[in-house]
Amino acid sequence: MQAVGSRTKELRPSLMVTAICLGAFISHFTAGIVNVSLPQFAAIFGTTLGTAQWITTGYLLVIASLLPVMGKLGDRYGFRLIHNLGYILFGISSVLVAFSPNIGSLLGFRIVQAVGAAMFQATNMALITQHLPKQNRGRALGTVNTAVALGAMSGPIAGGVVAEWLNWHWLFLIHVPVAALATLLAFRFIPPAPAVDKQPSAPFDTMGGLMFMAIISSVIWTISGGSSRGWLSPVTAAVLASAALLLAVFLIWERRQANPFIPVRAFRIPALSAGLVISCVAFVLANSFLVTLPFYLSGVSGMSPSAAGAVMTAYPILLAVTGPFAGHLSDRFGSGLLVLLGLLAMGGGAAVFSLGLGVLPMAGLVALLALVGLGMGLITSPNNSTILHHAPKEHVGSIGGMIALTRNLGMVVGAALGLGVVQGAAQSASSEPDRLLGALSSVFEINVWLCAGAIVLLGLSFYLERRRRVQPDPVRSAQPKTHP
Repeated sequence: MQAVGSRTKELRPSLMVTAICLGAFISHFTAGIVNVSLPQFAAIFGTTLGTAQWITTGYLLVIASLLPVMGKLGDRYGFRLIHNLGYILFGISSVLVAFSPNIGSLLGFRIVQAVGAAMFQATNMALITQHLPKQNRGRALGTVNTAVALGAMSGPIAGGVVAEWLNWHWLFLIHVPVAALATLLAFRFIPPAPAVDKQPSAPFDTMGGLMFMAIISSVIWTISGGSSRGWLSPVTAAVLASAALLLAVFLIWERRQANPFIPVRAFRIPALSAGLVISCVAFVLANSFLVTLPFYLSGVSGMSPSAAGAVMTAYPILLAVTGPFAGHLSDRFGSGLLVLLGLLAMGGGAAVFSLGLGVLPMAGLVALLALVGLGMGLITSPNNSTILHHAPKEHVGSIGGMIALTRNLGMVVGAALGLGVVQGAAQSASSEPDRLLGALSSVFEINVWLCAGAIVLLGLSFYLERRRRVQPDPVRSAQPKTHP
Protein backbone atom coordinates (compact mmCIF):
# COMPACT_ATOMS: atom_id res chain seq x y z
CA MET A 1 0.00 0.00 0.00
CA GLN A 2 2.86 2.35 0.83
CA ALA A 3 4.49 1.60 -2.53
CA VAL A 4 1.23 2.45 -4.33
CA GLY A 5 1.02 5.76 -2.48
CA SER A 6 4.63 6.55 -3.35
CA ARG A 7 3.99 5.71 -7.01
CA THR A 8 0.93 7.98 -7.08
CA LYS A 9 2.99 10.79 -5.60
CA GLU A 10 5.61 10.35 -8.31
CA LEU A 11 2.94 10.40 -11.02
CA ARG A 12 1.09 13.42 -9.61
CA PRO A 13 2.94 16.10 -11.67
CA SER A 14 2.40 14.10 -14.88
CA LEU A 15 -1.28 13.61 -14.12
CA MET A 16 -1.63 17.30 -13.32
CA VAL A 17 -0.12 18.20 -16.72
CA THR A 18 -2.43 15.63 -18.34
CA ALA A 19 -5.47 17.28 -16.74
CA ILE A 20 -4.34 20.70 -17.99
CA CYS A 21 -3.57 19.42 -21.50
CA LEU A 22 -7.00 17.80 -21.85
CA GLY A 23 -8.59 21.19 -21.23
CA ALA A 24 -6.26 22.93 -23.67
CA PHE A 25 -7.21 20.34 -26.29
CA ILE A 26 -11.00 20.39 -25.91
CA SER A 27 -11.31 24.19 -25.76
CA HIS A 28 -9.66 24.56 -29.18
CA PHE A 29 -11.25 21.38 -30.53
CA THR A 30 -14.67 22.81 -29.72
CA ALA A 31 -13.85 26.13 -31.41
CA GLY A 32 -13.50 24.56 -34.86
CA ILE A 33 -15.75 21.50 -34.79
CA VAL A 34 -18.91 23.41 -35.75
CA ASN A 35 -17.49 25.40 -38.68
CA VAL A 36 -18.40 22.92 -41.40
CA SER A 37 -21.96 22.60 -40.04
CA LEU A 38 -22.90 26.29 -39.85
CA PRO A 39 -25.15 26.12 -42.96
CA GLN A 40 -26.85 23.11 -41.39
CA PHE A 41 -27.53 25.08 -38.19
CA ALA A 42 -29.06 27.90 -40.22
CA ALA A 43 -31.43 25.42 -41.89
CA ILE A 44 -32.30 23.50 -38.71
CA PHE A 45 -33.19 26.59 -36.68
CA GLY A 46 -34.65 28.61 -39.55
CA THR A 47 -32.20 31.49 -39.26
CA THR A 48 -29.64 33.23 -41.47
CA LEU A 49 -26.09 32.04 -41.99
CA GLY A 50 -24.88 35.32 -40.49
CA THR A 51 -26.66 34.49 -37.24
CA ALA A 52 -25.42 30.91 -37.27
CA GLN A 53 -21.83 32.12 -37.69
CA TRP A 54 -22.03 33.62 -34.20
CA ILE A 55 -21.82 30.04 -32.89
CA THR A 56 -18.13 30.28 -33.81
CA THR A 57 -17.51 34.03 -33.76
CA GLY A 58 -19.25 34.58 -30.42
CA TYR A 59 -17.29 31.74 -28.84
CA LEU A 60 -13.96 33.23 -29.94
CA LEU A 61 -14.94 36.78 -29.00
CA VAL A 62 -16.00 35.84 -25.46
CA ILE A 63 -12.85 33.81 -24.84
CA ALA A 64 -10.53 36.53 -26.13
CA SER A 65 -12.35 39.23 -24.16
CA LEU A 66 -12.29 37.31 -20.87
CA LEU A 67 -8.80 35.77 -20.89
CA PRO A 68 -7.10 38.64 -19.03
CA VAL A 69 -10.10 38.90 -16.68
CA MET A 70 -9.82 35.24 -15.71
CA GLY A 71 -6.05 35.52 -15.34
CA LYS A 72 -6.57 38.45 -12.96
CA LEU A 73 -9.17 36.49 -11.00
CA GLY A 74 -6.65 33.64 -10.77
CA ASP A 75 -4.10 36.04 -9.28
CA ARG A 76 -6.72 37.14 -6.76
CA TYR A 77 -8.57 33.94 -5.80
CA GLY A 78 -6.20 31.17 -6.84
CA PHE A 79 -5.44 29.58 -10.20
CA ARG A 80 -6.69 26.14 -9.20
CA LEU A 81 -10.13 27.44 -8.20
CA ILE A 82 -10.69 29.43 -11.41
CA HIS A 83 -9.27 26.64 -13.60
CA ASN A 84 -11.35 23.83 -12.11
CA LEU A 85 -14.57 25.84 -11.94
CA GLY A 86 -14.02 26.53 -15.63
CA TYR A 87 -14.00 22.79 -16.31
CA ILE A 88 -17.32 22.35 -14.52
CA LEU A 89 -18.92 25.29 -16.33
CA PHE A 90 -17.60 24.10 -19.68
CA GLY A 91 -18.84 20.53 -19.22
CA ILE A 92 -22.34 21.46 -18.05
CA SER A 93 -22.81 24.10 -20.75
CA SER A 94 -21.67 21.62 -23.44
CA VAL A 95 -24.60 19.37 -22.57
CA LEU A 96 -26.99 22.33 -22.45
CA VAL A 97 -25.83 23.56 -25.86
CA ALA A 98 -26.41 20.10 -27.34
CA PHE A 99 -30.07 20.10 -26.26
CA SER A 100 -30.90 23.74 -27.06
CA PRO A 101 -34.43 24.09 -28.45
CA ASN A 102 -33.73 27.23 -30.52
CA ILE A 103 -30.88 29.32 -31.86
CA GLY A 104 -31.17 31.92 -29.09
CA SER A 105 -30.64 29.43 -26.28
CA LEU A 106 -27.89 27.71 -28.26
CA LEU A 107 -25.98 30.98 -28.61
CA GLY A 108 -26.56 31.76 -24.94
CA PHE A 109 -25.23 28.42 -23.72
CA ARG A 110 -22.36 28.68 -26.21
CA ILE A 111 -21.35 31.94 -24.49
CA VAL A 112 -21.42 30.18 -21.11
CA GLN A 113 -19.24 27.46 -22.63
CA ALA A 114 -16.78 30.13 -23.79
CA VAL A 115 -16.68 31.63 -20.29
CA GLY A 116 -15.67 28.24 -18.91
CA ALA A 117 -13.03 27.81 -21.62
CA ALA A 118 -11.58 31.25 -20.84
CA MET A 119 -11.30 30.30 -17.16
CA PHE A 120 -9.03 27.33 -17.75
CA GLN A 121 -7.20 28.71 -20.78
CA ALA A 122 -6.14 31.78 -18.79
CA THR A 123 -4.82 29.86 -15.78
CA ASN A 124 -3.28 26.66 -17.17
CA MET A 125 0.21 28.08 -17.77
CA ALA A 126 0.18 29.85 -14.41
CA LEU A 127 -0.56 26.50 -12.71
CA ILE A 128 2.42 24.91 -14.41
CA THR A 129 4.63 27.82 -13.37
CA GLN A 130 3.34 27.61 -9.83
CA HIS A 131 3.65 23.87 -9.23
CA LEU A 132 6.48 22.58 -11.40
CA PRO A 133 10.18 23.21 -10.80
CA LYS A 134 11.95 25.44 -13.29
CA GLN A 135 13.83 22.56 -14.90
CA ASN A 136 10.54 20.86 -15.89
CA ARG A 137 8.40 23.82 -16.95
CA GLY A 138 9.52 24.11 -20.56
CA ARG A 139 8.67 20.51 -21.38
CA ALA A 140 5.25 20.84 -19.71
CA LEU A 141 4.51 24.08 -21.57
CA GLY A 142 5.51 22.38 -24.80
CA THR A 143 3.06 19.58 -24.10
CA VAL A 144 0.28 22.11 -23.48
CA ASN A 145 1.04 23.90 -26.75
CA THR A 146 0.98 20.57 -28.58
CA ALA A 147 -2.47 19.88 -27.12
CA VAL A 148 -3.63 23.31 -28.34
CA ALA A 149 -2.38 22.63 -31.88
CA LEU A 150 -3.87 19.14 -32.02
CA GLY A 151 -7.23 20.44 -30.81
CA ALA A 152 -7.27 23.24 -33.37
CA MET A 153 -6.35 20.85 -36.20
CA SER A 154 -8.60 17.92 -35.27
CA GLY A 155 -11.73 19.97 -34.52
CA PRO A 156 -12.66 20.72 -38.16
CA ILE A 157 -11.80 17.14 -39.19
CA ALA A 158 -14.03 15.66 -36.49
CA GLY A 159 -16.74 18.17 -37.40
CA GLY A 160 -16.79 16.90 -40.97
CA VAL A 161 -17.12 13.29 -39.81
CA VAL A 162 -19.92 14.13 -37.37
CA ALA A 163 -21.77 16.20 -39.98
CA GLU A 164 -21.65 13.30 -42.42
CA TRP A 165 -22.59 10.43 -40.12
CA LEU A 166 -24.31 11.80 -36.96
CA ASN A 167 -26.79 14.51 -36.00
CA TRP A 168 -25.74 17.99 -34.88
CA HIS A 169 -26.14 17.26 -31.15
CA TRP A 170 -22.93 15.22 -31.23
CA LEU A 171 -20.92 18.27 -32.23
CA PHE A 172 -21.30 19.44 -28.63
CA LEU A 173 -21.43 16.03 -26.91
CA ILE A 174 -18.45 14.27 -28.47
CA HIS A 175 -15.95 15.93 -26.12
CA VAL A 176 -18.03 15.66 -22.92
CA PRO A 177 -16.40 12.39 -21.74
CA VAL A 178 -12.98 14.03 -22.17
CA ALA A 179 -14.19 17.09 -20.23
CA ALA A 180 -15.46 14.84 -17.42
CA LEU A 181 -12.12 13.02 -17.25
CA ALA A 182 -10.22 16.32 -17.24
CA THR A 183 -12.41 17.60 -14.39
CA LEU A 184 -11.80 14.51 -12.25
CA LEU A 185 -8.05 14.63 -12.84
CA ALA A 186 -7.91 18.37 -12.16
CA PHE A 187 -9.64 18.17 -8.78
CA ARG A 188 -7.59 15.12 -7.82
CA PHE A 189 -4.11 16.04 -9.00
CA ILE A 190 -3.82 19.85 -9.21
CA PRO A 191 -2.67 20.78 -5.70
CA PRO A 192 -3.77 23.90 -3.84
CA ALA A 193 -1.41 26.87 -4.01
CA PRO A 194 1.25 27.11 -1.30
CA ALA A 195 0.21 29.49 1.43
CA VAL A 196 3.05 31.84 0.58
CA ASP A 197 1.67 32.36 -2.92
CA LYS A 198 -1.76 33.57 -1.85
CA GLN A 199 -2.28 37.23 -2.64
CA PRO A 200 -3.86 39.73 -0.26
CA SER A 201 -7.20 41.18 -1.21
CA ALA A 202 -7.03 44.34 -3.29
CA PRO A 203 -9.67 46.38 -5.12
CA PHE A 204 -10.45 44.92 -8.53
CA ASP A 205 -9.91 47.35 -11.40
CA THR A 206 -13.40 46.96 -12.83
CA MET A 207 -13.20 49.98 -15.12
CA GLY A 208 -9.90 48.81 -16.58
CA GLY A 209 -11.33 45.35 -17.16
CA LEU A 210 -14.39 46.69 -18.96
CA MET A 211 -12.30 48.95 -21.18
CA PHE A 212 -9.92 46.14 -22.06
CA MET A 213 -12.77 43.77 -22.92
CA ALA A 214 -14.32 46.44 -25.17
CA ILE A 215 -11.00 47.02 -26.96
CA ILE A 216 -10.30 43.34 -27.62
CA SER A 217 -13.90 42.63 -28.66
CA SER A 218 -13.83 45.53 -31.13
CA VAL A 219 -10.52 44.48 -32.68
CA ILE A 220 -11.44 40.81 -33.08
CA TRP A 221 -14.95 41.63 -34.37
CA THR A 222 -13.40 43.94 -36.97
CA ILE A 223 -10.73 41.46 -38.05
CA SER A 224 -13.05 38.46 -38.23
CA GLY A 225 -15.53 40.30 -40.47
CA GLY A 226 -13.17 42.63 -42.32
CA SER A 227 -13.27 40.67 -45.57
CA SER A 228 -17.07 40.64 -45.77
CA ARG A 229 -17.64 44.23 -44.60
CA GLY A 230 -14.63 45.70 -46.40
CA TRP A 231 -11.38 46.76 -44.72
CA LEU A 232 -11.92 50.40 -45.71
CA SER A 233 -15.65 50.54 -45.02
CA PRO A 234 -16.97 53.31 -42.73
CA VAL A 235 -18.07 50.78 -40.11
CA THR A 236 -14.64 49.12 -39.99
CA ALA A 237 -12.83 52.46 -39.80
CA ALA A 238 -15.17 53.79 -37.08
CA VAL A 239 -14.81 50.70 -34.88
CA LEU A 240 -11.00 50.65 -35.19
CA ALA A 241 -10.75 54.38 -34.50
CA SER A 242 -12.93 53.99 -31.41
CA ALA A 243 -10.80 51.07 -30.22
CA ALA A 244 -7.61 53.11 -30.71
CA LEU A 245 -9.04 56.03 -28.73
CA LEU A 246 -10.23 53.73 -25.97
CA LEU A 247 -6.78 52.07 -25.89
CA ALA A 248 -5.14 55.44 -25.23
CA VAL A 249 -7.60 56.13 -22.40
CA PHE A 250 -7.04 52.61 -21.03
CA LEU A 251 -3.24 53.01 -20.91
CA ILE A 252 -3.51 56.35 -19.10
CA TRP A 253 -6.00 54.85 -16.65
CA GLU A 254 -3.91 51.77 -15.93
CA ARG A 255 -0.74 53.73 -15.21
CA ARG A 256 -2.61 55.60 -12.46
CA GLN A 257 -3.96 52.48 -10.73
CA ALA A 258 -2.29 50.99 -7.66
CA ASN A 259 -3.65 47.57 -8.66
CA PRO A 260 -4.06 47.75 -12.47
CA PHE A 261 -6.10 45.25 -14.45
CA ILE A 262 -3.19 44.79 -16.88
CA PRO A 263 0.29 45.32 -15.39
CA VAL A 264 1.39 47.73 -18.14
CA ARG A 265 4.61 48.56 -16.28
CA ALA A 266 5.66 44.93 -16.69
CA PHE A 267 5.71 45.46 -20.46
CA ARG A 268 8.86 47.52 -19.91
CA ILE A 269 10.63 44.19 -19.39
CA PRO A 270 12.06 43.59 -22.91
CA ALA A 271 11.92 39.78 -22.85
CA LEU A 272 8.30 39.81 -21.67
CA SER A 273 6.89 42.34 -24.14
CA ALA A 274 8.88 40.96 -27.08
CA GLY A 275 7.80 37.43 -26.17
CA LEU A 276 4.12 38.38 -26.28
CA VAL A 277 4.52 39.98 -29.71
CA ILE A 278 6.47 36.97 -31.02
CA SER A 279 3.77 34.65 -29.68
CA CYS A 280 1.11 36.55 -31.62
CA VAL A 281 3.22 36.66 -34.80
CA ALA A 282 3.93 32.90 -34.62
CA PHE A 283 0.23 32.08 -34.48
CA VAL A 284 -0.50 34.55 -37.30
CA LEU A 285 2.06 32.73 -39.43
CA ALA A 286 0.84 29.25 -38.53
CA ASN A 287 -2.86 29.96 -38.97
CA SER A 288 -2.39 31.74 -42.28
CA PHE A 289 -0.64 28.58 -43.53
CA LEU A 290 -3.39 26.32 -42.22
CA VAL A 291 -6.19 28.45 -43.67
CA THR A 292 -4.76 29.05 -47.15
CA LEU A 293 -3.02 25.81 -48.12
CA PRO A 294 -6.26 23.80 -48.36
CA PHE A 295 -7.31 26.23 -51.13
CA TYR A 296 -4.18 25.25 -53.07
CA LEU A 297 -4.50 21.51 -52.40
CA SER A 298 -8.12 21.39 -53.51
CA GLY A 299 -8.27 24.26 -56.01
CA VAL A 300 -5.00 23.78 -57.89
CA SER A 301 -3.83 20.25 -57.11
CA GLY A 302 -7.38 18.87 -57.30
CA MET A 303 -7.06 16.76 -54.16
CA SER A 304 -10.07 15.42 -52.30
CA PRO A 305 -10.82 16.89 -48.86
CA SER A 306 -9.64 13.71 -47.11
CA ALA A 307 -6.36 13.65 -49.07
CA ALA A 308 -5.79 17.34 -48.39
CA GLY A 309 -6.43 16.72 -44.71
CA ALA A 310 -3.85 13.93 -44.70
CA VAL A 311 -1.24 16.27 -46.22
CA MET A 312 -2.02 18.96 -43.65
CA THR A 313 -1.31 16.57 -40.76
CA ALA A 314 2.43 17.04 -41.40
CA TYR A 315 2.17 20.29 -39.43
CA PRO A 316 0.65 18.98 -36.17
CA ILE A 317 2.75 15.81 -36.23
CA LEU A 318 6.03 17.75 -36.27
CA LEU A 319 4.66 20.22 -33.73
CA ALA A 320 3.63 17.37 -31.41
CA VAL A 321 7.10 15.83 -31.62
CA THR A 322 9.06 19.08 -31.38
CA GLY A 323 7.09 21.00 -28.74
CA PRO A 324 7.91 18.98 -25.60
CA PHE A 325 11.47 18.33 -26.81
CA ALA A 326 12.07 22.05 -27.39
CA GLY A 327 10.64 22.77 -23.96
CA HIS A 328 13.08 20.30 -22.43
CA LEU A 329 16.00 21.94 -24.27
CA SER A 330 14.89 25.39 -23.12
CA ASP A 331 14.86 24.14 -19.51
CA ARG A 332 18.50 23.17 -19.87
CA PHE A 333 20.03 25.68 -22.28
CA GLY A 334 17.72 28.68 -22.45
CA SER A 335 15.12 29.79 -24.97
CA GLY A 336 16.67 32.45 -27.20
CA LEU A 337 18.42 30.27 -29.77
CA LEU A 338 15.44 27.90 -30.03
CA VAL A 339 13.02 30.77 -30.72
CA LEU A 340 15.41 32.17 -33.34
CA LEU A 341 15.69 28.79 -35.08
CA GLY A 342 11.91 28.43 -35.00
CA LEU A 343 11.36 31.83 -36.63
CA LEU A 344 13.97 31.01 -39.27
CA ALA A 345 12.23 27.69 -39.98
CA MET A 346 8.79 29.30 -40.33
CA GLY A 347 10.14 32.22 -42.36
CA GLY A 348 12.15 29.88 -44.58
CA GLY A 349 9.09 27.73 -45.20
CA ALA A 350 7.07 30.82 -46.11
CA ALA A 351 9.80 32.02 -48.49
CA VAL A 352 10.00 28.69 -50.32
CA PHE A 353 6.20 28.51 -50.53
CA SER A 354 6.10 32.04 -51.95
CA LEU A 355 8.72 31.34 -54.62
CA GLY A 356 7.95 27.73 -55.50
CA LEU A 357 4.22 27.25 -55.10
CA GLY A 358 2.85 25.68 -58.25
CA VAL A 359 6.05 23.82 -59.13
CA LEU A 360 6.81 22.08 -55.84
CA PRO A 361 6.11 18.32 -55.82
CA MET A 362 3.71 16.99 -53.22
CA ALA A 363 6.62 15.59 -51.19
CA GLY A 364 8.08 19.09 -51.11
CA LEU A 365 4.80 20.55 -49.82
CA VAL A 366 4.65 17.96 -47.06
CA ALA A 367 8.27 18.66 -46.12
CA LEU A 368 7.63 22.42 -45.96
CA LEU A 369 4.55 21.95 -43.82
CA ALA A 370 6.63 19.76 -41.53
CA LEU A 371 9.27 22.53 -41.43
CA VAL A 372 6.60 25.06 -40.37
CA GLY A 373 5.39 22.65 -37.66
CA LEU A 374 8.98 22.19 -36.51
CA GLY A 375 9.43 25.95 -36.31
CA MET A 376 6.21 26.41 -34.35
CA GLY A 377 7.30 23.72 -31.91
CA LEU A 378 10.65 25.43 -31.41
CA ILE A 379 8.98 28.78 -30.70
CA THR A 380 5.94 28.24 -28.50
CA SER A 381 7.08 26.49 -25.33
CA PRO A 382 10.52 28.18 -25.05
CA ASN A 383 8.95 31.57 -25.72
CA ASN A 384 6.16 31.03 -23.18
CA SER A 385 8.69 29.83 -20.63
CA THR A 386 10.69 33.03 -21.13
CA ILE A 387 7.61 35.23 -20.73
CA LEU A 388 6.51 33.56 -17.50
CA HIS A 389 10.06 33.55 -16.13
CA HIS A 390 10.26 37.34 -16.49
CA ALA A 391 6.70 38.03 -15.31
CA PRO A 392 6.45 39.66 -11.86
CA LYS A 393 5.32 36.99 -9.43
CA GLU A 394 2.16 38.82 -8.38
CA HIS A 395 1.04 39.13 -12.02
CA VAL A 396 1.71 35.59 -13.29
CA GLY A 397 -2.01 34.95 -13.83
CA SER A 398 -2.51 38.18 -15.76
CA ILE A 399 0.51 37.50 -17.96
CA GLY A 400 -0.64 33.90 -18.50
CA GLY A 401 -3.96 35.27 -19.68
CA MET A 402 -2.12 37.61 -22.03
CA ILE A 403 -0.20 34.66 -23.51
CA ALA A 404 -3.49 32.89 -24.20
CA LEU A 405 -4.89 36.13 -25.64
CA THR A 406 -1.96 36.54 -28.05
CA ARG A 407 -2.50 32.95 -29.17
CA ASN A 408 -6.21 33.48 -29.88
CA LEU A 409 -5.66 36.90 -31.42
CA GLY A 410 -2.91 35.50 -33.66
CA MET A 411 -5.19 32.70 -34.83
CA VAL A 412 -7.97 35.16 -35.71
CA VAL A 413 -5.57 37.57 -37.46
CA GLY A 414 -3.91 34.71 -39.36
CA ALA A 415 -7.25 33.42 -40.60
CA ALA A 416 -8.39 36.93 -41.58
CA LEU A 417 -5.07 37.64 -43.30
CA GLY A 418 -5.14 34.40 -45.29
CA LEU A 419 -8.76 34.61 -46.37
CA GLY A 420 -8.67 38.37 -46.95
CA VAL A 421 -5.59 38.32 -49.19
CA VAL A 422 -6.89 35.30 -51.10
CA GLN A 423 -10.18 37.06 -51.81
CA GLY A 424 -8.58 40.41 -52.64
CA ALA A 425 -5.51 39.40 -54.68
CA ALA A 426 -7.49 36.85 -56.70
CA GLN A 427 -9.39 39.68 -58.44
CA SER A 428 -6.31 40.96 -60.30
CA ALA A 429 -5.13 37.90 -62.28
CA SER A 430 -6.27 36.40 -65.55
CA SER A 431 -7.03 32.71 -65.14
CA GLU A 432 -8.42 30.88 -62.15
CA PRO A 433 -5.30 28.84 -61.18
CA ASP A 434 -3.08 31.88 -61.68
CA ARG A 435 -5.35 34.00 -59.51
CA LEU A 436 -5.20 31.49 -56.69
CA LEU A 437 -1.42 31.05 -56.94
CA GLY A 438 -0.90 34.81 -56.95
CA ALA A 439 -3.09 35.23 -53.90
CA LEU A 440 -1.36 32.47 -51.97
CA SER A 441 2.08 33.82 -52.87
CA SER A 442 1.00 37.20 -51.48
CA VAL A 443 0.07 35.60 -48.17
CA PHE A 444 3.43 33.87 -47.87
CA GLU A 445 5.33 37.05 -48.81
CA ILE A 446 3.57 38.85 -45.96
CA ASN A 447 4.54 35.97 -43.67
CA VAL A 448 8.20 36.36 -44.61
CA TRP A 449 8.14 40.05 -43.67
CA LEU A 450 6.31 39.34 -40.41
CA CYS A 451 8.89 36.71 -39.54
CA ALA A 452 11.76 39.08 -40.36
CA GLY A 453 10.23 41.70 -38.07
CA ALA A 454 9.90 39.15 -35.27
CA ILE A 455 13.57 38.19 -35.65
CA VAL A 456 14.61 41.87 -35.41
CA LEU A 457 12.42 42.26 -32.32
CA LEU A 458 13.97 39.15 -30.76
CA GLY A 459 17.49 40.52 -31.30
CA LEU A 460 16.47 43.91 -29.87
CA SER A 461 15.01 42.25 -26.78
CA PHE A 462 18.31 40.36 -26.25
CA TYR A 463 20.23 43.63 -26.39
CA LEU A 464 17.84 45.51 -24.08
CA GLU A 465 17.63 42.60 -21.65
CA ARG A 466 21.42 42.45 -21.41
CA ARG A 467 21.51 46.18 -20.64
CA ARG A 468 18.75 45.80 -18.06
CA ARG A 469 20.69 43.15 -16.16
CA VAL A 470 23.47 45.58 -15.31
CA GLN A 471 21.06 48.30 -14.21
CA PRO A 472 18.46 48.47 -11.39
CA ASP A 473 15.16 46.86 -12.42
CA PRO A 474 12.60 49.72 -12.43
CA VAL A 475 9.68 47.36 -13.01
CA ARG A 476 10.22 44.92 -10.20
CA SER A 477 11.33 47.63 -7.77
CA ALA A 478 8.12 49.52 -8.56
CA GLN A 479 5.94 46.50 -7.78
CA PRO A 480 4.29 46.61 -4.31
CA LYS A 481 5.72 44.17 -1.80
CA THR A 482 3.25 41.35 -1.27
CA HIS A 483 5.30 38.99 0.87
CA PRO A 484 7.51 39.59 3.88
